Amino acid sequence: MAASNTGGWVRKVGASGGGRTYRRRRPVNFYGVLGLIVVFGLGSVGFARYDYRNPPAGPTSSFAALAIFVCGSDVPSLAPSAGSFHALSGGVVESTTTGSPTLNQFTSAYPGLTLTSSTLQLPASGAKNSHATTYSNDEKCPGGTRDAGRVGHVEIAYWPTLESSKPTLTTDASSVPLSSRSQISLAFVPKGVTPPRPPASVIAAMNNAITGSTATTTTTSGVTPSTAKPKT
Repeated sequence: MAASNTGGWVRKVGASGGGRTYRRRRPVNFYGVLGLIVVFGLGSVGFARYDYRNPPAGPTSSFAALAIFVCGSDVPSLAPSAGSFHALSGGVVESTTTGSPTLNQFTSAYPGLTLTSSTLQLPASGAKNSHATTYSNDEKCPGGTRDAGRVGHVEIAYWPTLESSKPTLTTDASSVPLSSRSQISLAFVPKGVTPPRPPASVIAAMNNAITGSTATTTTTSGVTPSTAKPKT
């Protein structure tokens, strides 16, 4: 019987590491996988560096001056409140949120305050026997006010910047931006009467709030103003 060549063939295949087709295919697959690993690795590093250098924007504070007028008489400032949209003392409104805040967001969040195109409801002041007061379109101004007896309506006037000389008039609170240094007057006034600008004291309180917020942010970020006296 002729000697079998099977054993010799197996030894040759084992020594060579496989057939010619296998030897040609193995490096291609190996280097392809290695290339993908490198690409994904570099991509991950790139995204990580971008996120580090460009962190997502967080909530920012904006401060606006807010005054309320009823038939020619100014109403005391709203009491301080809490929340993302809240009142500070002196007639200042602060919003701490992302995006573009509006007056409607504040009035909807403030307890007891209602503002629509036809109704202005003011919350109780907190004084003894004080209660919420509602003013509706086509009602007469109450006695004791400058425009007593005249028919009034709800009006909003706002000045987007300190440099704005002429206000924008509207009855839609959602269209009024609650941006820093804007001034807003909520009013119940007779037809043809433009609500006045918030008093100088309210605007000053707004500017003080902005200055205080800027100083706090600067200190928190690690840049503290120097208090050392200059050498002489």
